Order: sequence, then structure tokens, then C-alpha cells
Amino acid sequence: MATGGLQLLSPAYASNGSLFWLEGRPTDAGRVVVVERTVGGLVRDWTKSPFNVRSRVHEYGGGAYWLTQGEDGNPLLWFVDFVTQRVFRQAGSDRDPVGVTEETAARHRYADGVVTPNGDWIVAVRERHEGEQATDVVNELVAFRTDGTPGTHLVAGGTGDHGGRIPPADFVACPTVSPDGTRIAWVAWDHPNMPWDDTSLWVADFDQVNAVVIGEPWLLAGGSGNGEAVTYPAWNSDGDLFAMTDRTGWWNLHRSTGGAEPLAAVWRVDQDCAGPMWGLGSAPYVLLPDGSAVVVALNGADGHVFRVDVQLGMAYVINLPVSQIQAPIASSGLKLALVASSPALPGSLLEFDLEDANPSSTVALVQQGAVQVASGSVSVGEPISFVTGDGARANALFYAPTSAEWVAPTGELPPVIVLSHGGPTSAVGSGYRLGIQFWTTRGFAIVDVNYRGSTGFGRDYRRALNGKWGETDVEDCISAVRFLAESRRIDPKRQCIMGGSAGGYTTLASLAFRPGVFAAGMSDYGIGDLEALAAHTHKFESRYLDTVVAPYPEGIETYRARSPLGHAGRMTTPLLLLQGEEDRVVPPDQARSMAKELDRRGVPHALVVFEGEGHGFRRGATIEASYQMKLSFLGQVLGFAPVGIDHNVTVLHHTRTS
Repeated sequence: MATGGLQLLSPAYASNGSLFWLEGRPTDAGRVVVVERTVGGLVRDWTKSPFNVRSRVHEYGGGAYWLTQGEDGNPLLWFVDFVTQRVFRQAGSDRDPVGVTEETAARHRYADGVVTPNGDWIVAVRERHEGEQATDVVNELVAFRTDGTPGTHLVAGGTGDHGGRIPPADFVACPTVSPDGTRIAWVAWDHPNMPWDDTSLWVADFDQVNAVVIGEPWLLAGGSGNGEAVTYPAWNSDGDLFAMTDRTGWWNLHRSTGGAEPLAAVWRVDQDCAGPMWGLGSAPYVLLPDGSAVVVALNGADGHVFRVDVQLGMAYVINLPVSQIQAPIASSGLKLALVASSPALPGSLLEFDLEDANPSSTVALVQQGAVQVASGSVSVGEPISFVTGDGARANALFYAPTSAEWVAPTGELPPVIVLSHGGPTSAVGSGYRLGIQFWTTRGFAIVDVNYRGSTGFGRDYRRALNGKWGETDVEDCISAVRFLAESRRIDPKRQCIMGGSAGGYTTLASLAFRPGVFAAGMSDYGIGDLEALAAHTHKFESRYLDTVVAPYPEGIETYRARSPLGHAGRMTTPLLLLQGEEDRVVPPDQARSMAKELDRRGVPHALVVFEGEGHGFRRGATIEASYQMKLSFLGQVLGFAPVGIDHNVTVLHHTRTS
């Protein structure tokens, strides 16, 4: 789990045809490195220690590097360093990075940069932390010189200029400059919206010599309060502006001629061709030199790649041996690169040529993202749909325990772990994941629930969680195990639930509000106190709960009614709490408060806080320890003796021995 958990992210081509990508390396304390594969096939690191390519904008980052062409024709790399949050320029894999933004002790954070066509300026998202509170933050688009000349100036967003010409915004993202440098577009939104709730697409005339907006920007799409979420604008070589918008109920590709005409659908399909913009720099489509577009579309848990004829509004699927595709995708001419997986293929960086008659037979594996389990021991997710609360239907993937070496005792049904994903707007796909195989090779069944609120099933399904978080998601997780128990595929006496972040909240809520359903719960950096989260979380999510719970503070009674910590007195189920000490999204005090209350009441539990970890575990040692502790915990609670455990956990107030 630790050494095979290499993260592959954000492929991009340089102008000379070299392919770049990011690797998150758990064995190097989670450090993220820029890697290049040259046209000749040489693979080399660009990022030397201690540099770590990660942005902290919105705390979730993304958009942490971009490429241009240097004066010598070779790639020029721009990246954000995690510790300082400065932008650096690097002119070669053997060259030292040079800072081009000021040193501010990480008070100013950058992401999502784009270099103007004349090469003189970078326009990027800047997040200024100017006060004592986590919400004392200004998000804006700024421009700064590529040669490192000191100084930045406002382009859009933030508090705006006092003349009223530049529209203010709580958040800005996705800056993109037209190929001739005469126009600029960006996305903006304001509290209490998240970028998948209601956003606006702005366009303005642009002076690339001075990197300033000319005249007054115009609102091209969204911003009317009708719930349209428009994202990921991009210009083609003809100066037309493309963007994803969910105005039809599904995120589909739209186009504006010249960036001035209203957005019109390029291709209509009842599939989500984009996802929620938690991280920046993850456009789910790419525009090709021949005028066509390549789009990633989600059909429930599965992803497909389509080539779209922009003029005719027609598309055909590109047959690739993958089922889960991770944005962004990259192109160089008609050559494409993407990170993808299938039920049998770990997350891998793939490259293929659209000119090949059969891309599925010519996909080149550039870099494999995880170790492989023997084929006879791989559990493949089975899509299931089941009736849940109010007669609605919810979705999940069911993984049966699978092994080429072992069989279960005759007549015994397997224990099950319900996985509740984060977000809660995220979604789970059918791609290969070691985290699932870890359990299924040990005799556990897994049901990975895409509860109402998940992406990939259309806007209505995603919004079905609004105002009902802690109710609808809980109901769907319980309905999933009820469906499986009734069909005798799991043991109803050994039902467990596990999740991280928002999924951790669903886990805790299930134990607090539906006691007796589950035999064990495991929460990674989960939310126990909604009121505390609303009051103390970071700016990006500080109003998120207004939508999925209730406006705050007007709805304070709803927050208290839905907070597991306030109802810990109803909990009887053994609980494991894992938490990062440096978590700025869900502060560790939430886990400590929950453990304190369980201890006071004598409920079996264990709390482990990992030093140096934030919201999501990145270090190899932490990943290894966390999985072993979970196995140790379940062994004690369910009554079996795990093999090969180096990191045991002590379950307080638990008297049963394995």
C-alpha cells in the first residue's frame, strides 16, 4: 500500500513534444515531483529536493505547474513550491529553479497560471492570507513578470478596483488568454456558492503588453442565480471560447464564437463531461489542431473518451481499455496522454495517437501507478442500483471477496465494509484501487456507495443532497447493505462503515443517528461537529454547509441536530479515528473531542493522530500504518487474528479478545 501508492497527476505536453506529469511519492514523504519523458524516451525528474510541487490555494491546490517554450526552444517549467507557495521558473532538468514571485512566508499562494502569448507575463490565481482567521483571505487574478521583476497587479476578482471596472468576486479560477493575446476569460463565484453550484464566466478585452483588462468585462454565462455552473474555459486557434456548463442538467461542452456570442451547446449528451472543481487545473477536455475536441464523459461509475466534431455536433467514442479517466488530459497534435485505470489496470499514465486505426491496441504504458495483484485475486466492482429513502434509487459498486489462494468456510457470508466517499460531491469509479483490493483479498466484501449527491449522474442527482447532508447519504449507505443482506451476499451481523473527510462525517452520522446497524466504524479526518466546521474551516468551504445543511447561523439548530459529536451519547459501535495533526480543513480538535466523549461514556474506540499529515495522508509510513491499524481494529472488534501486523492499535473499553 505504501510503496505502490505512487500518484500520477496532470499530464502536459511541452511544445517540443516532451511529455510531463506529476508524481506524488509516498516513499519521499509525499513529495510531488515534475517528471519528463523526452521524445527520445528518456525519463527524468525535474524537481530536486526539497522542492515539492503543490499549491495550497483553496487548501486542495491543483494547477501547480505549467509549461512554455524557452528562448532555446526547450521546455520552460513554472511551478508552485509547497513550503513557500512561490512561483519558480526552471529552464532545464539540470538547472536550479529561480523564484519569480516575492517571498511572503506562504501568505500569498499561487495556482492555475497561464503565460501570455508574448511570453512577458503570467496571469494566475493568487490567494492572499492577510488576517488571523482562516477566512481572512482574498482570492484574485493577478499578473506578474516572467523575468522575475518584482511586483504584481490585479487583473480580476478579489475586492475589485475601486472604480468599479473590475468585477469583485470571492473566488476566481481558470484564467485563459486568447492565442492572439487580445482577450482574457475566467470563472468567478461568490459565497455561499461552491464552483459546482452557481458560477459566472467573464470575458474582457486584454492588453497583453501591460497585462491589463481593457474597458469593462462582460458576463458571458452564468451569474444569474439560476444555478448554472460553468467551468474550464479555453480558446481554440480561431479565437472561439469553449467551456463546460451544466445548464442542460449535465455538464456538456459549449462554445462562444469569438468569446462574444452566447454559449451554445457543441454536443448534447446525458452524461457529465466534467466534475466538481475541488482542485484547479483539471480541464476534462482538450481542443485539437484540426478543430475537433476530445472530451471525457462519465456514465455513472464509468468514464469514456469521445472525439467531438465541433462543427457538426457529433461524437464517437475512442475505444480504450480503461473505465476511469482522471482529468486533465493532454495533447500534442493528435497525440494524447491521460491518467486512467480499469478494473484490472492500476492507475497509469497512458499515451496514444488518434491517427491509429485502433487506439485500444496501441496504447503505450508510460508509467504504472501501483503494484499489481495476481489476476486471480482481483475483485472487480459490480454496479448495483437499489431503492433507498423516499422510493428513490441510489448507486454503488459491489466488490466480492476474491482470492486465488483462499476460500471461505462453507456457508459463511463475508463481512462487509461500506465506503462513503468524500466531497460529498465526489464519486467513485470502477478503476483499480489497491485500497479496495487490500480488503477483498483478506475476505471482506466492499460496497462503494455513490450516494445521492455524487457526481456522474446528472445535476438533479448531485443536488438531491442539498439541505439533507447527514440524512440522505446515511440512508443510501444503509440501504446498500440492506439490499446486499436481503440477497444474502453479506453477513448482516458484520457490517462496517468507513470514510474520510465528508465520508468520515457520513460514517460518524451513521453510527450516531442509526445505532445498531453497523458493527464497526472507521473515520479518517471525519467531521464530527458541523457548527465548529462552519465556524473554523478555511475560506473555500466556509459557506459550503449553507447549501448541504442550512444557512448559518440561522440554521444553527439543524447543525446541532446533524452533528454526530452532539449525539455521541447514542453511539454504541466501536470506532477508530485517524487524523492528521496539520489538517486545516477538518481541525484535529474534532477527532479529539469525539474521542473524549466516547471515553467518557465507555464506548470502545481508538484515536491516532499522525504528525506532519494534513487533510489526506501522503506519507508512505502513514499509509502503511493506517491500513494496518484498521485491520488490527477490525480484528479486535469482529473477533479474528490478523496476520503480519506491525502497527497494532489499542481499542479502549473493548473487552472482547480475538
